[in-house]
Amino acid sequence: MSPSAALSPPLRNLSLDALKIVMAVMVVGLHAGFLRDLHPMASDFFTNCLFRIAVPTFLVINGYYLERQLDRGLRVWARRVALLYGIWMALYAPLWLPGALKVPAFGREVLAFGYYHLWYLLALLLAGLLVAALRPLGERVLAGMALLAFACGVGIQYAGNFHLFEPPLDDLLNRVQSYRNFLFMGFPFLVAGVLIARHEERLARFGTPAVLAAASALLLAEWGANMVWNREDPVFEIFASLALVCPALFLTVKNRRLMGRSRDFGQFATALYLVHIAVLHFTYDVEMGDTLRTLIGLCLASLLAVPVVLAARRLPIL
Repeated sequence: MSPSAALSPPLRNLSLDALKIVMAVMVVGLHAGFLRDLHPMASDFFTNCLFRIAVPTFLVINGYYLERQLDRGLRVWARRVALLYGIWMALYAPLWLPGALKVPAFGREVLAFGYYHLWYLLALLLAGLLVAALRPLGERVLAGMALLAFACGVGIQYAGNFHLFEPPLDDLLNRVQSYRNFLFMGFPFLVAGVLIARHEERLARFGTPAVLAAASALLLAEWGANMVWNREDPVFEIFASLALVCPALFLTVKNRRLMGRSRDFGQFATALYLVHIAVLHFTYDVEMGDTLRTLIGLCLASLLAVPVVLAARRLPIL
């Protein structure tokens, strides 16, 4: 092997990086309210159905790579994610700190769950620590705990959306942090990625367009049922069918192996996710429709993501 080859970064599946970019674009559309001003029904399909696959799919991808990182030790990975979370919480402090100082309850919520989209980094860190802690107990325990946690999260959300209990319990169940957190959302999908990494040859046969289409049909049916039976409160963060859709999507894309050495595409997706809220925040000072805000926000966030990727070559910001 030549010295230049030895110094080359390892090959990676760029198909997964492309998937991450698509998922990041979905998150932008979700937070900007894509089509809400033009066609509320179409907007509901995108923002409360299709785009809901984005964050769980991110978690599956992270879990897939986490399995290999845990083999090399937990400390390096945990320190990197914790540093990333701390840096971006500090960068976003001008947006959350004034409100936190003015309203202590909001401050406690931000400290406990993270600011806005940064909840993902905290959930990833805590869920990863939980996976590492349960690993010695065996795969069945890990999978069983993940299924139990996911069922609890979906159950809490359905009980809240259908208002099965009286206040104050109903109010608690309807707080997004009650189910969209490291335990009920982060941990289950992270474990899905870990299990795929362990059994990828055996599970590869499920990565087909047919399987993905069948799983997507279940998601569409679940969304449609909620629109019919609970039209007043149809917003869901976690659909039960996402447990099938997101792993199937991951496997389908992973099987389309497009190999390369550049990390820039994957880092661009991460940067786009991290900066888009800052961009959207400033668009709210300008009168415009939600669809236009989505397009402008996506373009500006993409432009901003490029220097962030370049800066990440010297700074630990991605």
